[in-house]
Amino acid sequence: MTARRAAVLVLLLASPPVSAQPVNLAEAPRPGDAARYTLDLKLTGQLVLTENGAKQAVRLDATARHKFAETTLAVAENLPARSARFYDEATAGATVGGDKSDRTLPADRKLVVAHRNPDGVFGYCPAGPVTREELDLVTEHFDPHCLAGLLPGKMVNVGDTWPIADPAAQAAGLFDGLTTNALQGKLLAVENGKATFAVTGALEGVENGAKVTLTVDATGTFDVSAGRITDLTWKQSDDRAAGPVTPAAKVEATITLRREFGAMLPAGLSAEALAAIPATPPTTAGRLRQPGPKGDYELVHPRDWHVTGMTDTHVVLRLLDAGGFVAQATVSPWAKAAAGQHTPADEFKKAASAAPGWVPTRVVEEAEVPAAAGHWVYRFAAEGKSQDVPVLRVAHLVAGPRGDQVVVTVVAPADRARLLTGRDAALATGIAFGW
Repeated sequence: MTARRAAVLVLLLASPPVSAQPVNLAEAPRPGDAARYTLDLKLTGQLVLTENGAKQAVRLDATARHKFAETTLAVAENLPARSARFYDEATAGATVGGDKSDRTLPADRKLVVAHRNPDGVFGYCPAGPVTREELDLVTEHFDPHCLAGLLPGKMVNVGDTWPIADPAAQAAGLFDGLTTNALQGKLLAVENGKATFAVTGALEGVENGAKVTLTVDATGTFDVSAGRITDLTWKQSDDRAAGPVTPAAKVEATITLRREFGAMLPAGLSAEALAAIPATPPTTAGRLRQPGPKGDYELVHPRDWHVTGMTDTHVVLRLLDAGGFVAQATVSPWAKAAAGQHTPADEFKKAASAAPGWVPTRVVEEAEVPAAAGHWVYRFAAEGKSQDVPVLRVAHLVAGPRGDQVVVTVVAPADRARLLTGRDAALATGIAFGW
């Protein structure tokens, strides 16, 4: 080999290939942006349940599919802050210890508004309240609000890394609050106008009052000319401590996301439909519905009350405040009265005071509570001890126009009772009969 040929070879070897040129790995979300998404989830692991003081691991397997169109309504911190989503498909199935369950979104609740707030995603259906299961179906899947934040937002070379900012990490982890963020992005390759990037690391945060640790290993595809992420495979190991309303769990999950632009949007995201969505959620958006066990009543309640148990006759709920336990409520059947009538207040107070294990020491309040037309609600609150623990116990008798009656009993530890502040009455007055 001549010296000239050797020099040319050295220059060729030293010259970077086209794929090693820097690329602008950035998205710039704007109001009016629209895309279609397909999300698939596969999850396996175990729940750790505690019964009679003993822990038991129960196998969990779940799948889900979501297909929806989304229009961005507002942007903050270079991420969508508010968006409207219209679901063509929203289904989930789970098997817990051999028991199977399936969930789907009602046909009249396909439009969902998602707000990204400092304390997580607030989603609601403008058409009316949904159940907790239906809400989780459309707010607990991977949140596309985070996508732009997974990128560095600047020119990078293959091999470069960057930290994932907290707002995107919180949205990706579906946390109410983020405590530790060690997510890092890395540009892996650029070929044929497509950039492949990775997101790896760990996250810690809080969801529904429980500590959650996630370990993430994700890869995505970025269309350089379009300036958009088009595909993402998000794998995570999920370690959740037991919380006030959820059991401990250890699961492995894989989410695949496909994102398409330029497709026709559904009528549910028309200009008229979007114009009807307020900039801030209405007061009623914070309420969920829960049918009674036998379908004889419906409970429409603030979403800080969580249904944690149900039998053929009873519904059990827990109230959280900033992730902390405040009180437990039980909705129980009560003897039916004649149409338009109810059990006399004195008779109800006597029965409430004689509840098993309850030792009242001071009556705090006894009065009728304003209720919906045709309904009657009586509130009887007393301090005392339940199983030798100081508590505030509030019993509500709720009667409907046909004489149907239930009792809503709320028990709060004495040191947490101040946080009730009318939330017990809001629960009781949310019951409607004959819906």
